[in-house]
Order: sequence, then structure tokens, then C-alpha cells
Amino acid sequence: MPAEQATTSELLTLITALYGSLVEDEPWRAFLSRLRQYMHAKHATLIITRSPATPPSLMITPTADPSHIEAYRDHLFRIDPFVNLPEGEVVSLHDFLGDFTESEFNRDYLQFEDAAHILGVDLHGSGGFETRLRITRARGDSAFTAGDRQRCAAIVPHLRQAIEIFQRLEASRSEHAVYSGAIEQFAVGTIILDRQYNVIRHNSIADGILKETDGIALSGTRIVLATPGQDAAFRAFLKKVPGEEGDAQGHIFRVQRPSGKRDLGVVARPVATPDFLHAGSAPAIALFLGDPERQFDVTSDALRELFELTRTESRIAACLANGLTVQDSADRLGIAINTARAHLRAIYAKTGVCRQSQLVHLIHTSMPELAGHQRGAA
Repeated sequence: MPAEQATTSELLTLITALYGSLVEDEPWRAFLSRLRQYMHAKHATLIITRSPATPPSLMITPTADPSHIEAYRDHLFRIDPFVNLPEGEVVSLHDFLGDFTESEFNRDYLQFEDAAHILGVDLHGSGGFETRLRITRARGDSAFTAGDRQRCAAIVPHLRQAIEIFQRLEASRSEHAVYSGAIEQFAVGTIILDRQYNVIRHNSIADGILKETDGIALSGTRIVLATPGQDAAFRAFLKKVPGEEGDAQGHIFRVQRPSGKRDLGVVARPVATPDFLHAGSAPAIALFLGDPERQFDVTSDALRELFELTRTESRIAACLANGLTVQDSADRLGIAINTARAHLRAIYAKTGVCRQSQLVHLIHTSMPELAGHQRGAA
């Protein structure tokens, strides 16, 4: 095969690896490994940072010792002279710095890494951050040529576009984490089913409920209920959840529990997906599991700040919000019942309520941030 065709084939393979790596569990790594081979280099590194003066937010070098990466992110980035390159232009270390053999960076990092030749390109994203690509060859390897710079430059437009895609994906992941965290704070289990009613994913709350196998469980990829009658009714319930048409109101199903605990509530909603995903294993139904036996926990620190309570008042209010009685709260805090009642009257005055049930309702509806992760945080 002619060299020109081989180079085109290599470039297409590299571009495929670039875009494909964005949706992998470890973004960029497969692309950087392929780029290292494409450029006949020892390392290929991607750095994303807000500015040269701040530690890199992300630094990936698949072939490097993790401790070396941590050293760079911790302090060596401050003495790196190979920064602020002309935007979008492939530059060699030698062309940019000239003789750098006596530099602190060469002595403390490059010699340690056995690095002698570096190509770099800096890109400024629309999100205000900077992305740096660095390709390194070891001592004894040939220096980068003009042809090598051209090979690297061919990937730059695709890298620029991939960075914009990565930025949007990361923003979506962050938003998803916020929504998922809010749901878990309120002790709501979520299960996502495909059109064949197979479980695609579920959160930790749902995992805990399913592992209890108290009326509902996970068998392989299918949700199963405790009795044949309940299971058949649940299948019929799922079939009624609207798909392409119908409203998006939740459909409710109650799961009876052999343990005698109160029934689980299951709300089912359709998941809107593009038409072309309907034939695959895309999300189709979202199940929200409510367990009346589970409560999210309220922390005293959050109550103290929100309602301007004293430390003892906030601890009592948190105990009550988490389901304890006044007597139980007094016992837990090691105070007399009359003292607890006196504090409770002060809490009523500060929060504008006059009954314990009103106080608990106020706390549970005030702010999602009141939900903590450890019971007994009061």
C-alpha cells in the first residue's frame, strides 16, 4: 500500500478512536494510546486547565506512572515553560524554547521522564478553559520533523470539535448527578426499564429495596414480585404505561410485602426518546419506588443555619424530623424531658409553627439540602 494511503488510513482510525473515546468509561485514553502509536512517540498527554497558573483539572497520559502525573498536577505545572503556545498551532519544544537543557523543568521533570522531544498544541474552548496536547519522544529517539508536525496538525480540527462535545457531555453528566443526588436524598428508588421491561440501570436506593426481596426483587435483568398474582398484575401495569402517545402522568402500583411492612409505592412514567431508539434497548419506562419505612435524614447543622436555632434546638428539631418522639430525643441528647419541651417551645417561636407535626412538615418541605446521609447526625 502506498505510504500516502497508509497515512490516510491511520488518520481515519485515529479520528474514529478520538470520537469513540468520548463516550467510554475513561474518556480520551483510547485516543491517546492510538495517537502515541500514530506519532511513534513514548507518551501522548491531554491536559485541561483553567489557566497556566492553576493546577490542571484533568491530565491523562495512559503510558505514564500515575505518581508522575500527580507530581505534575501538584507542583511541576508551575515551572512548565512549554505553555501559552500559539493557539491551534503545532509547535515543538525546541522551536519554542531553544536550548532548555539548563532549565529547572528539564532537570526536575523531563530528565526524570526520559523525555527529550515534545510537540504541543494549545486550544482555547468556548467554556473558557484551555486544552493542551503534548506528544513526547524519549532521549535517543529521532526529533520531530516537519512531516510529524503535519501529521499532528491533521488531527487538530477534530480535536477541537471533540473538546466541545466533551464539554457538553460533562455538563450533562454533572446535571444528571445533581438530579440523581436530589432523588436519593429523598430516599426515592429509581429504576430504568427498556421496552422489553429489562432493567437498564437503577440507583442505590432501589438497589437496597430490591436486595431486601420483600415483595419485589431483581432476577437477572427483570423485576419480579413475590407472588404469581402480584407479578402478573405488575406486568399488566407496565403495559399500560404510555409509550409514543398518551399523557406523561405517573401510573401508580402498590407492592404488598410479606414481611408485613407497609406497601411499597411504585410510580411509572414513560421516558421520552427519539423514534430511532424505539427498536433498541433504550430507556422506555422510569419506575420510582417509595418506601414508607425509609426516611431521609435531616442534619442539625442545616436546621441551625436555616432557622437560626441554637445547637441544642437544632439537634432536637433534627431528631423530631427523623421520626423520634420528644422523649426519645431527650434520651438521645441526654437531657431532661422538661428541658427538651422548653427547647421545643423556643423552636416553635422561631419557626412560626405551633405543633410538632407542623414543625416536621416544615422541615421536610423547606430545602433538599436538609437531607443528610447518616442517621443520627443530630
